[in-house]
Amino acid sequence: MKRALSKLKLASNSMPKPKYYAVAQGKEGPKVYHNWDECSKNVSRYPGAIHKSFSSLEHAETWLASSISLQAAPSSSRPVDSFSHSQKPYSRIAKPKAPTLAPEVVKAYRSNTEASTSKITLSDEQQAVLQRIKRGENIFFSGSAGTGKSVLLREIINELKNRDPRSSTLGITASTGIAAINIGGCTLHSWAGIGIGNESAKKMAGKFIGQAKHGSMLLDRWKHVKTLIIDEISMVDGQLFDKLEEMARLLRGNDAPFGGIQLVLSGDFFQLPPVPNRNGDEIITPVFAFDAKTWEICVGRPVTLTRVFRQKDQTFVTLLNAMRFGKIENVEAFTALAREVTYTDGLQPTELLSRREEVERVNNRRLDQLPGNCETYEAMDSRGTNSKGEKVSREQMERLLDRLVAPQSVGLKVGAQVMLIKNLAQGRLVNGSLGQVIGFSTAHDAIQRHVPIADQENKQPQHNPPPEGAQLWPLVRYTNGEEVLMIPQEFTINNADGGMEARRTQVPLILAWALSVHKSQGQTLERVKVDLKQTFEKGQAYVAVSRATTMEHLQILNFHPSKVVAHPRVQQWYTEIDRYRRVEEEMDMDDAMEAYYS
Repeated sequence: MKRALSKLKLASNSMPKPKYYAVAQGKEGPKVYHNWDECSKNVSRYPGAIHKSFSSLEHAETWLASSISLQAAPSSSRPVDSFSHSQKPYSRIAKPKAPTLAPEVVKAYRSNTEASTSKITLSDEQQAVLQRIKRGENIFFSGSAGTGKSVLLREIINELKNRDPRSSTLGITASTGIAAINIGGCTLHSWAGIGIGNESAKKMAGKFIGQAKHGSMLLDRWKHVKTLIIDEISMVDGQLFDKLEEMARLLRGNDAPFGGIQLVLSGDFFQLPPVPNRNGDEIITPVFAFDAKTWEICVGRPVTLTRVFRQKDQTFVTLLNAMRFGKIENVEAFTALAREVTYTDGLQPTELLSRREEVERVNNRRLDQLPGNCETYEAMDSRGTNSKGEKVSREQMERLLDRLVAPQSVGLKVGAQVMLIKNLAQGRLVNGSLGQVIGFSTAHDAIQRHVPIADQENKQPQHNPPPEGAQLWPLVRYTNGEEVLMIPQEFTINNADGGMEARRTQVPLILAWALSVHKSQGQTLERVKVDLKQTFEKGQAYVAVSRATTMEHLQILNFHPSKVVAHPRVQQWYTEIDRYRRVEEEMDMDDAMEAYYS
């Protein structure tokens, strides 16, 4: 019996103990793996990979949480000699003697990870769009503000990337730089390689067919792409759409519509009109994309998303839908919103203004009125390569990064009203969340006080050395009550081939007493104050008002029905679409009734 027990003990001692592999930087971002094979796929051939093995899951998660909390950061403007303790930076790989985070911090990290990586649940109509794209169909999906167009588009991109990870088969583009950045792509003009696109399709295509290296790269891009995504299609001129369609057929040697490329288009023609072109001093009136000669054969009938997620109050949804069409059904309901809205937590509504200069003036004035020192955070900017494989110049980098919502420099004080411009935790801390700076702290002190530290939603690895121990970061209390230390995050602009063209590492906050209507596009704002006095563009009033989630948290100044304008051609087109849709629904109902009684 003793011999048997001895053998059993020997066998148990010889069995390999379970190991856990924590990766702080790797291909798939921060993650804990239960075996080396899976871990190696994340770190192999990844420059600067950071990983470590542990005998327990708790220790692995603790180390990972600590590593993420001390991620890359630029320095603030505070002079180095103003600190009394060491300025020695952390080593590239964190090596704690033992787990140093309290259980509450580990728990906060776990909940952040779960919230960030949880799968989006699409509505039935969103799911129907995704299924059509999976079948290879061309599609244009539209819908009013708040119907989840951006959420759906991100899911479509993830689906297409998972289906074929080769970047050459998927073109991710948008009509504007800001919209392109939001979906991790580039502008349509950049992807297509057409410059301003004022030449004929044959002439532009002919340039790519030559022997020049760049020409052959562009030709390969056009030939290999399977799916082309264009967000904010409303700003693409119809004449340009026709040129691109012809170029696709010429360059691919394929007479199918758009050369056989699958098209995934999204946007709302009521929100952003195309920008007029110029031919010298002459202004050329743009044509909407749906009026392009090849639109019908390329796209067909659009899909309209109808379920509104942003606003829950059906009365507000009805008012906004009418406003979208340039109609005001209840003037009194809007004029009544001129009353001042007060909040008990000290946070003011974000004022949406038409012009950028106004926004800067309001924010700077409010910041100057606060007492105390101002902590200024300068971004760490880095240059990448363009789609030709050439290093971008400093001037090009600055021009590209100017599209970002993240500023090159941001000054903050205790009491400053700020807006988060990065998704941190789905449903809790997202792009557009409003908060207030309540203090400044080092990452080390925050860990000691069990304060959660910002961690980005998509879990992409950082590319800079960890912050210095004495670096102070803003501590923000958000409207949902969460207090989070905000460390810098990365904002990347990709080139046409999906590579990094320019990157900015900056604290993901902007002053939020005021915001431009243009930069509010696509955002959901909890508290909104809109001044329509300077509204000048069709659809601008609708875009501004529809950022709000509730009428209770919305204030509208200088309202007048004349400010609510929609383009008559867009009105006509959407009315026709709605009529066709209703006829089809009635026909389907008749068919169903006939089948029931037969």
